[in-house]
Amino acid sequence: MKYYSLLLILVFFLVSCDNDTKKNNKTIDRKRLKESLVKVNTKHIDVENTQIIDFMRRRHWNDFEKSKTGLRYNIYKEGIGIMPIPGSKVGIEYSIIDIKGNKLYDSETQGYKIFEIDKNEEPAGLNEALKLMKVGGRAKLIVPSYLAYGLLGDENKIGQKATLIYDVYLVEVQ
Repeated sequence: MKYYSLLLILVFFLVSCDNDTKKNNKTIDRKRLKESLVKVNTKHIDVENTQIIDFMRRRHWNDFEKSKTGLRYNIYKEGIGIMPIPGSKVGIEYSIIDIKGNKLYDSETQGYKIFEIDKNEEPAGLNEALKLMKVGGRAKLIVPSYLAYGLLGDENKIGQKATLIYDVYLVEVQ
């Protein structure tokens, strides 16, 4: 009987603890969580922006424009053809490096790239920049991670939260 009572008390104690744990897990303050996530993301964007400014300063890239989204671009050779619009099929030659200068991809090894503007899996920053160019144009782009491959990268050569530098030649628009 003594052991039975002790076992009963132990079971009651364990069940009580389990219920308290479940109650505590359900009472997450979503507003505070959201505020924390916004704060962390804002800090990351600030750090990335500082890295971009430093990268541009070291290379004396003073003639870049900055879009409302944070894309930096320099169309260093104006094209004479048409400009792509959403849904246009484009063909580009390109090279991509990360902000540390590591060569990631280029059309020499990966091949000529053809895709539809805004209807593809290419980074939003690349799509945005191509809509500013004309056929025959060449541009350098600095694409922040949130306009590139984001938190995860491409799970190949492009790392997590990677800022990308493109050199793009818009060959054709259909």
